[in-house]
Amino acid sequence: MSTDDNDKKSDSSIQLSRRHTLFGMAIGVTTLAASSLVRAATSNNDESKSPSGAYDVIIIGAGMAGSTAARELGALGKKCLVLEARNRVGGRTWTADIFGQQSEVGGQWVHWYQPHVWAEIKRYGLEIDETPGANPTYGTVLINNQLKNIDPAESFAMLDKGMKAFCGDLINAFPRPYDPGFDPSFLKHDDISIAQRLKQINLDITTHTILESFFATAVSGSLETAGMLDQVHWYARADNDMGRLLRACTQYYIKSGTSSLIKSMLDDSNADVRTNTPVRKVEHHATGVTVTVENGDFFRASACVVAMPMNCWNDIQWAPALLPGKVAASKERHVGAGFKLKIKVKGNKGAYQSLAGVGHPVNMVYTDHFYDDHTTLFCMGYPTPGFDYNNKALVLKEVDKLLPNAEVLDTFAYDWTSDPYSKGSWCDYKVGMWSKYGADMRKTEGRVIFAGSDVADGWRGFIDGAIETGLRAGREASRLLSSKS
Repeated sequence: MSTDDNDKKSDSSIQLSRRHTLFGMAIGVTTLAASSLVRAATSNNDESKSPSGAYDVIIIGAGMAGSTAARELGALGKKCLVLEARNRVGGRTWTADIFGQQSEVGGQWVHWYQPHVWAEIKRYGLEIDETPGANPTYGTVLINNQLKNIDPAESFAMLDKGMKAFCGDLINAFPRPYDPGFDPSFLKHDDISIAQRLKQINLDITTHTILESFFATAVSGSLETAGMLDQVHWYARADNDMGRLLRACTQYYIKSGTSSLIKSMLDDSNADVRTNTPVRKVEHHATGVTVTVENGDFFRASACVVAMPMNCWNDIQWAPALLPGKVAASKERHVGAGFKLKIKVKGNKGAYQSLAGVGHPVNMVYTDHFYDDHTTLFCMGYPTPGFDYNNKALVLKEVDKLLPNAEVLDTFAYDWTSDPYSKGSWCDYKVGMWSKYGADMRKTEGRVIFAGSDVADGWRGFIDGAIETGLRAGREASRLLSSKS
């Protein structure tokens, strides 16, 4: 990031540096690494440390889950310390300035079908807005490298038809979608990948391609490794209706940005929030927890909430060691390793959506905003062999397949997989991960409670799932504090 870019920082936003060579995403080269992100206005990093047991609860991670837990515990009069490795709060949600407009770099979409986040939106009186591409007026689909026009209503109907065939006899596997453990018999099907299941059903090529496009963007990674069950669970959360699911996933967003929700929660928490503070060691015993951070300072509390991505659990030294399921899951990592690229093109493209199946690095292009002289669009996908997303020519070639002859004015993307404090995008479980590691991943260990969207029972991988687990962590921490000997 240039000196000029650094001069543009403020407490709540940052003008993101973009090279015209598209992504240069390696940490320390042109990526927006943790060391160059904006410091949150809530940070108290310059205050003196308190390595003396002055806190009731230490919360590791200032994303949606950690901020929710802090707010809940603060309301009970508990003193919390929130330790955030980045120099901003928000975790995998991050509102920033892109192309001169407020945009979401990470998690974005919300819906009233998602009860926890919707309750928070109403609690804080936040407004929502809509993404035009979620209701396209025209669309295309790439079939055998030929771009074909398709009526969006027909495309959505084919997607719902394909999803019902995909679920098959498992369509009722989650009678209580927010309580999947109510009937754990679904776990016997945890050995089937999305790719395997697609080979078992008979669909016409257009329906198959549309369904592949949805899955590739939904899991943000390879369909060969992504488990079938997570997508059956997604569908169940929307009452087995693809229209509802798409609205929940792509349509509505917080008008003032996800960062406004994080700030509201942390303001209410009265917590001590310290950014630029990576945690290196957590020691816990019968009555308390000691947390050591990167610079050697340590903090003590009666309980600890770990609200960081599962892919990063093994970056901390634990004493005693974590349960084997947590260690193995963190080592294996979830599927999510894709990107959300934004492009700015010349002219008004209207509400457009284009789809491509597996084998194409860009699986979906759809309108974010349109104006008289330009349009901004999302491009969703994940790296495939032979595709270098640092190579502008290759990326523009792929985009051109779905948006022909567009004059691209600017581009932006963030590589969450190279970010050391996420090591991936949103969570989708690999084949066998739910049954092998799911129970261990959710267990409290001594006085250490695990939260975060990756271990949600409901909307896992979504903002709603993070808030769900933050609420649970706050309740569990309060119970532990009450039982302190």
